[in-house]
Amino acid sequence: MDIFSSVGNFFSSVGSAISSAVSSIGSALSSFASGVGTVIGGVIETLAPVAKTIGKFANAFLQGLQILKQNEIVEDLGDRALQAADEGITMDMFEDFDSYMDALRNFEPDAEKSKKYSLGTKMVAGLGVGTKGVEEKFNAEPGSLDAMWLLPMANPEYFTPVRMQELVSAGRLGSDTFAYLEKRLTGGESRTFEKRLEVGASGSVMDVEQRDELYQALENAQDNWSNIIDKVGARKQQALEHLDE
Repeated sequence: MDIFSSVGNFFSSVGSAISSAVSSIGSALSSFASGVGTVIGGVIETLAPVAKTIGKFANAFLQGLQILKQNEIVEDLGDRALQAADEGITMDMFEDFDSYMDALRNFEPDAEKSKKYSLGTKMVAGLGVGTKGVEEKFNAEPGSLDAMWLLPMANPEYFTPVRMQELVSAGRLGSDTFAYLEKRLTGGESRTFEKRLEVGASGSVMDVEQRDELYQALENAQDNWSNIIDKVGARKQQALEHLDE
């Protein structure tokens, strides 16, 4: 099923620019950039509070996994990756993720060049690079963690950096996260997704109270995601109406 089934054409213009820029960082980011990254970028460009939420989450999450250092932030990571790609320094040049990160840390970004990239583009670039780092750290299947950022966007109160670190390290997240939030999975598929999240990193299963909290959090995440998309759609419509005036 098309990844943009519920989003329609809301992100078409924004998404094309973001996808093109982020894909230049390396072939490993192409799928992320043209798929979930486009949706994330469209939301960030439209809804400032969500942009702030995912930025704060990503910084803590990636710092906690030691992919970013304590003084590093995801927006700056994306900016460096984009500017480095403009200079021919791409992820494809390096044998491993750590070597690429060392190159980015040694790269001196240009403040003026940074202005040509939107917040959404820099954020998506940083999230994309971070995703590859998480995949390598936990030997996850390429692309399987692309949509992990959507859960804290939709319900940051429950899907905290610590909780998401536990889910990722336990291998409980998969490529069906986006489809679950959009309610595009069958009943059986949704149940499988939910059951996976009931098991912790140590293999311990949640008790009844914890399961109830999880299922309520997932329901809230689905509702919140729907509201986010509705808000983006409304902003898009307002912009079109303004142009027609």
